[in-house]
Amino acid sequence: MKLPLNQKTELFRWGPIPGYFFFTSVFTEVNCKYFCQKYLGHNWSRTLFLFKEKRMLWLNEWPALRADGKKVFVKYVEPKSSRQKIYQIWKKEVEKLLNWHKYFDKINFAKLSNEELLGIWEKYCSDYIKFWIDGTVPELGNYGADKYFEDKLKKYFKNQNDLSKAIEILTAPLKPSFYQEEEMELSKTKDLVRHQQKYFWLKNSYAGTQITPVKFFVKRKKEIFKNIVTEVKKRISEASKQKKIFQKLYSLPNSLMNIAEAISDGIAWQDERKKYIFIVLHYQDKFLTEVARRFEYEKEDLCSLWFYEISEILKGEDFNSVLLKRRSGFGIDFHIGCKMLASKQTEYYWNLYSKEQVVGQKDIRGLIVSKGKIAITKGKVHILLDPTRVDKFKSGEILVAPMTSPEYIFAMKKASAIITDAGGLTSHAAIVSRELGVPCIVGTKVATRIFKNGDMVELNTETGTVRIAE
Repeated sequence: MKLPLNQKTELFRWGPIPGYFFFTSVFTEVNCKYFCQKYLGHNWSRTLFLFKEKRMLWLNEWPALRADGKKVFVKYVEPKSSRQKIYQIWKKEVEKLLNWHKYFDKINFAKLSNEELLGIWEKYCSDYIKFWIDGTVPELGNYGADKYFEDKLKKYFKNQNDLSKAIEILTAPLKPSFYQEEEMELSKTKDLVRHQQKYFWLKNSYAGTQITPVKFFVKRKKEIFKNIVTEVKKRISEASKQKKIFQKLYSLPNSLMNIAEAISDGIAWQDERKKYIFIVLHYQDKFLTEVARRFEYEKEDLCSLWFYEISEILKGEDFNSVLLKRRSGFGIDFHIGCKMLASKQTEYYWNLYSKEQVVGQKDIRGLIVSKGKIAITKGKVHILLDPTRVDKFKSGEILVAPMTSPEYIFAMKKASAIITDAGGLTSHAAIVSRELGVPCIVGTKVATRIFKNGDMVELNTETGTVRIAE
């Protein structure tokens, strides 16, 4: 059998993590159809997107992904005028979605006819597609940016530790993440009901949605550092100063600083994008709930459908046979064009590609993305494969995960250090660990399988290694 991805080359893996296809289907459609139409043939490299047992796994060949990402970064992200223009277009698409949400909050979906619900759904999806077309630019670009930037920096930093430190400092975002923005607002507000109404979506994810209650914010307000606003402003100011110091100390040309700024802007853009995705998930779920009620489907079954298949149900199509086939797993193989994969093929690819081979390893090495305050951190491992179980995570443990996403934030804030299988310079773990000042090593490939819960390990952010502590 000719395999879609080369097992012998380095693979990029996003997951396996909890998630439903429906919530990612617009993104998938954009990246096998619309993105390359607008951005002149640029696209993701060949991708496998697999779904099994309420989990999802995204796969690319790393060399091809980096190459495609680099082309997008150099052409659309690195030039300041280009990325600012695309960002402003994207912000207009955001405004359209927010206006839709205000409208949705006023109407009763149950009172709409099938035709009315269909019309609203298709117009909303059309605007969400536009959001994703331009919103994909920073993500795909940054997958090619880190290696591109590192190669240019090597001329100025011969020592690997100095190089790692330079990358960490020069690419640090100069604005707080949306989680820190929420915390800063929470620390100042006296109206927790209004705060909840603004941030009810905070715990949403591709694995499902929930209305975060007021009591959650009441509890967190008591736990938040009182001077968080001052501390965040101080951190951002210090990061800005450090960039200037490094440029002067190592005589870095403005061209390099411009690349660093482009990466930093891309990281901040991705974080902002995630906030709006979490909000969209809430309203997508409202539509799904209504369609399930109206046509007597199990809502969880509908989560295996494309967004446009929801339209077909509203037009009267029966999807019971399709849903039955997808219950045991399915996948999408796409590049330019898209092929659906049946359950047996999905199972085969899942088993083949989902895990890196491990033979007798006792320690691991990865990319240092945050040095933290000390070079060596010792602590107990807590492997967290499912971020919805974050309540089990104890303060001071070392978080080990396949890779992190915003749903992991509440564990990351308690962690003494963070280790991931996948990820790079612009990954979520890298961004948040720097923001928190927590030591972090990403891209180890096998951390979740080398270590066990409760293992005492030693993480070294000078060497990028993690080993069982003696």
